[in-house]
Order: sequence, then C-alpha cells, then structure tokens
Amino acid sequence: MSNIQVIIHCLPREIDSLDRILDDLKRSSHFLEEQDNIVLDVSLNTSFLFTNWEKSKLDKDFFINKFNIIEKKADWTFRNQFLVEDNEKCLGINDKRRNSIRSAKEDITHFMYLDLDVFFSSLNLKYLFDSLDSIKNKYSIISPELVKLWDPSWDILTNKNYLKHEYGYFKELDPYSIEQISLNNVFSDEVNLKQIPDIKFGGGWFDTFSSNLLKLIDIPDSLGPYGLDDTFIMQGANIMKSKGYDVSQYVLQGMVVCENIKYSLYDLNPYKDYIHDNSFNNKGRNFKQKYRENSNKNFNTEINKLNNKL
Repeated sequence: MSNIQVIIHCLPREIDSLDRILDDLKRSSHFLEEQDNIVLDVSLNTSFLFTNWEKSKLDKDFFINKFNIIEKKADWTFRNQFLVEDNEKCLGINDKRRNSIRSAKEDITHFMYLDLDVFFSSLNLKYLFDSLDSIKNKYSIISPELVKLWDPSWDILTNKNYLKHEYGYFKELDPYSIEQISLNNVFSDEVNLKQIPDIKFGGGWFDTFSSNLLKLIDIPDSLGPYGLDDTFIMQGANIMKSKGYDVSQYVLQGMVVCENIKYSLYDLNPYKDYIHDNSFNNKGRNFKQKYRENSNKNFNTEINKLNNKL
C-alpha cells in the first residue's frame, strides 16, 4: 500500500488554479484502487509579504472562504491538511515543502511536488500508483514525461511525440492537449516505466519521491523560501548514487505533463486588478530574486554538509 502526500503551495492569485487542479485530481481518483491513498497537503499563503491587503480591492477573507469551499470537494482522499499560512513559517514553496517533509506522519511512503500551473492526464495518478508497486529500490523518484523544453539535457524526459519540435516548444504548447497525447499512449499500449541513469527532474511537475529520500536529503533552512530546492535534491540523490546508496529515478513513459505557459496566470489573471500582489511584476522574477541569491550563496556549503553526512 502506498500513501502519497501531495504538497501544494497556493498564493491568492492562484486560487482558481488550485480549484482546477484539485478537480483534476478528484477526476483522477475514480481510476484508483482502494489501497491507493492520497493525502492532500495544501497551504494558502496570505502573507503580507506577497499581498498588500490594505491596497487590495478584495480582502483576504474572500480567498480564505474560497479556499475553504475548495477543501470541501477534497472528500475522496485518505486524509487532508489545508492550512492558511499568514506568518513567517511559510513564505514560499521551499518553506512549504521543507515543513511538510519534516512534519509528515510515519505512514507517508511518498511525497509528490505539484505546482498549480501543471496540466496532466486523469490517468497519470493511476499509472503512478501501478508503477510504485514494481519499484524495489530503497530510495526512488518517479517522473512523468515532458514536452520539449529548453535544451538537450531534458531530452531524457521528453515524450517521443515532442522530440521533433524545436527547443522552447513548451512556451507555445496548448496545455489542454496533454490529455489527448496521454490517452493515445494508453490506447497504443505505450505506457511503461523506464529506469534512467542520472537524476533529472523539474520541481512541481508531478514528480514523486520516496519519503525516506527527501527526509534524508532534506531542504536546508539556509536555502530560504525560494530557490534551488529541486537542484539540491537532484545533486543530493546523485551523491547518494555515487556513494552506493540504492537510489534510482524512473520515467513513466506515455504519461505527459506540462506547464501552462501559453495561458499563464501572469498574463491572464482575473484578480490582477483586485489584489495588490507584490510578485506580479516581471512574472515574479524580481520578487524572488533576493531569495534566489541567498540560495545560491548557501548552496555549495549545504551540498558539502550533505556529502559529509552521507
């Protein structure tokens, strides 16, 4: 039996995307077996750091109320944890993942990182659970296939239907087409689990980790609320492999996910003129830059500490 804790961090401007992605997961649940358990671990971040509520036309309670309504539809899971975060304990996605990993209950076998701009097939979850039963490694990562991304380093995760496209194709892809591609792969009996030699994944893209892997590597406090947490896990897992730990990554071939770049919330957001969101400018890059600089500064020190611990 597998218990997957799905970790989600939501800002007020993303509340409709949270509604959509939890609907997608509920739809997916109808393909699961009785022993396939999901724990939804969702935080709504209402911190003043992101949203200046005094300058907003919609108040905080509007989003909290909608968050509570969305939670009521999550009635199909093993259990849930829906939190409204309005303090310095959860200022960004690193904080959310770090807190969830460290506080998870003993019965959690896996963690999934899930971003709110991700699109996936309603069969992804079923095939993920089916794959978990066949993996014997002590430490493991399962990733779905992706569309054509930035450069050749991602080709090992790219679904064959997208290899013919130019790098950067993900920016123009219609995310609603993903369902068709994945279903075609099911009908063609082209859904398989493939082991890959190196660790490579993008944080928040339906990637699923054995809980013991993330608890061992951890996300150091010094990386702050944003930046390099996925890179830290990747390098940590590769260090483990080099030291003989039984860790492997698998790709779930045929099940494709993508980010919603074409209809990005930064461009098409109904709340843009109604909340004063400090992270809207330059698609959030300016806002997160100081935190990423802090992560970069501390990254090598933390990798050395991990290497010594392992």
